Amino acid sequence: MTAHAKKVLIADADNTLYSWVDYIVPSLEAMVETLSRATGFGRDDIASSMRKVFEKFNTNEYAFVLQEAEIFADLRRDFAGFQERVINPARYAFNRARERYLQPYPGVVKTLRQLVNRGIKIFVLSDAPSFSAEQRLKRLGIAPFVSALYALKTYPLPRSTHLDQAILNRMKVGYYRSQVGKLVEMDHAFEKPNPEGLGQLLRRERLRPERAVLVGDNAKKDIVVARACAVTDVWARYGTLIAPEMRQKLSYYSAPSVQRRNVSAEGEVRVVPTHAIDRFDQLLDLGLF
Repeated sequence: MTAHAKKVLIADADNTLYSWVDYIVPSLEAMVETLSRATGFGRDDIASSMRKVFEKFNTNEYAFVLQEAEIFADLRRDFAGFQERVINPARYAFNRARERYLQPYPGVVKTLRQLVNRGIKIFVLSDAPSFSAEQRLKRLGIAPFVSALYALKTYPLPRSTHLDQAILNRMKVGYYRSQVGKLVEMDHAFEKPNPEGLGQLLRRERLRPERAVLVGDNAKKDIVVARACAVTDVWARYGTLIAPEMRQKLSYYSAPSVQRRNVSAEGEVRVVPTHAIDRFDQLLDLGLF
């Protein structure tokens, strides 16, 4: 290791460590199909009502969308029945699809393990709500590699009368927590390309920018904030390679403003990155660590 070798990796999460699009689309698809069968409402009407909720809460992963979507207002009057006949089957369908499609990109686990074994600290800087971001790291099995997760403040809970008591009990006992070393919630104003989120991470963790590398798929966000904070930037080009049919399907389920923020256009580069990789494990070939 050279005297100038980096000692810290700061990774974006969605479409950098795993394909967020390839997981969220089939999961929402399975959920909407189940909802349509359970309620008799058309898929288009259900998706439209859900999109409005996603827009309101500024995320496509608001876990309580069924408690908020206007299309289900009448059914929610008997919430116990709604829970049993609608929410539970829809949640099961979503979870089954998530289990199948939420997978780390090739080489991610191996690379993170090797870096940690070399004494490199791993941090994750995500624009996702903290609850969702932490759950994904947990399910992917990569949370133990992460010294700290910096993510945006999570969404509020719905009214207690519209919340499964089992969820509240799990929250109380820490069921949803992961093995990340630390979770830091940031103000939504710090969303990339605002460099203050990365700046806060560097200051709070007492990290020297010249010893850090930031890897991310979104050049107009990740590369920009790295440059602003004098951190070495690596563009995860592979994260922009999303099949056209998946982009089209995402538009069907996603709030447009959320999609524009969170999904890079293929090949989109507004600044020329210092480094670019086509697989996550190519980080090890750059001679940075």
